[in-house]
Amino acid sequence: MKNEEAVREIITYYAGQRDPACQENLTSMLREIQEAEGWIPMEAREMAAERLGVKPGVLSCIIRLYPDLKEAPYAHEILICTGERCQNRDSRHLLDILKKELCPDKKGLSKDRKILLITRNCLKQCRTSPNLKIDGKLYPAMTEEKLKSLLAQLQS
Repeated sequence: MKNEEAVREIITYYAGQRDPACQENLTSMLREIQEAEGWIPMEAREMAAERLGVKPGVLSCIIRLYPDLKEAPYAHEILICTGERCQNRDSRHLLDILKKELCPDKKGLSKDRKILLITRNCLKQCRTSPNLKIDGKLYPAMTEEKLKSLLAQLQS
């Protein structure tokens, strides 16, 4: 960890709270650790779990519960719609291109660990399908050419 001292201070502070293992405290602690590190390393999770008397799995569940918490040091997030209307307009083909280019692991993290690939059943933008979001920005009416151009920009 690059800011181990700061992480230890954060954990010590939350361990001293009245109810350190409540979800609100754990979530706040994880957010502060992420602010210090840029993500929430496994070492920090294990240290926090031991100090606060919770299982490491509890912290992992909280990280998965809140989309703004990162358990990997990726720089970009691609969210692609796999809803019916987007699929009718080739979002499955776009997803296949992303999988081929990024070679994501089962958590969606690209081979170079810089991009997180996520699918969602519907982005509620059916009128402009197929849709995807990159780092929270919507890209409507996506085509293979646009996708490859965006990927090239992200990977450079």
